[in-house]
Amino acid sequence: MLKFLGRRLAASILIMAIASTVVFFSIHILPGDPVLILLGEQGASNPEVVARIRGQLHLDVSLPQQFWLWLKGLAVGDLGKSLENDLPVAEVISRRIPRSLEIIIAGLVLAATLGIPLGTIAARRRRRFHGTLASALAVVGFSSPVFVTGILLVIFFSLWLGLLPSSGYIAFSEDPLQHLLFLCMPALAIGINFMGVVTRVSRASLTDILRRDFIRAARAKGLSASHTVYRHALPNALIPVITVIGVRSGNLLGGTVIIESLFDWPGLSSLLVHACFARDYPVIQGTLLAIFAMFILISLLIDLCLGLIDPRMRVQS
Repeated sequence: MLKFLGRRLAASILIMAIASTVVFFSIHILPGDPVLILLGEQGASNPEVVARIRGQLHLDVSLPQQFWLWLKGLAVGDLGKSLENDLPVAEVISRRIPRSLEIIIAGLVLAATLGIPLGTIAARRRRRFHGTLASALAVVGFSSPVFVTGILLVIFFSLWLGLLPSSGYIAFSEDPLQHLLFLCMPALAIGINFMGVVTRVSRASLTDILRRDFIRAARAKGLSASHTVYRHALPNALIPVITVIGVRSGNLLGGTVIIESLFDWPGLSSLLVHACFARDYPVIQGTLLAIFAMFILISLLIDLCLGLIDPRMRVQS
């Protein structure tokens, strides 16, 4: 297990180094002068302002020196300062990360809580009403765009029933109950959409496992169908489900911009979009790097979980 962990950590460090290089050069190879784009024609006419911004972005030195300064800053957690409000980029990002993780984790927990039982029902009762209904729910959840689901949730829970606020954000420390009420609909929008994916993967994986020889042997020894499914088949069928949940959670880190915009949730994706419109290059670099880092961390955790569940992966890796 220690060798498996060491290999995964080494691979993660290497990928993080590559990601840092890609983030840096992807910003610096964009066409045009970032200072002139940021200041516009009127601001670019002031040489003192132009020189100050160039110095703040380290554009007054060569590209290798800029890269070296970027790496030195990363080593101590210094991502520079925002051009828009002069706040440290690390501070701005650190406030946004928990908010994005909140709706992502809540949505994934909801998707797994609903999707795995529905997938189990669909696999066990494929030609019955319960299995058909579970499969139909999976198709509806999978095929509904997240913004359509979000709008329908707003209409139903906010406009018709008046149970939940339509949008907004309040810190948990200020008002825990109101914070949870604001969290409900973004989490539901993510969870309902991803529930279809979890259901379909669970159904396909469990259907394949139920055809294996060791399941037939368990049944031949006199074990009940329910005991065979939940004790022997389902744990093996969860491996693809865990993989999909991990990949999906990584994708959602930078892909919740529609949900955050729809429900006015101040997360990481909305910060990235706002920084792009504001031409705030330090924030863009820092946010992209944070998304890369969390994606790599989530992938590492998923690999470790799969290694604990299935010892064969530790041997094969």
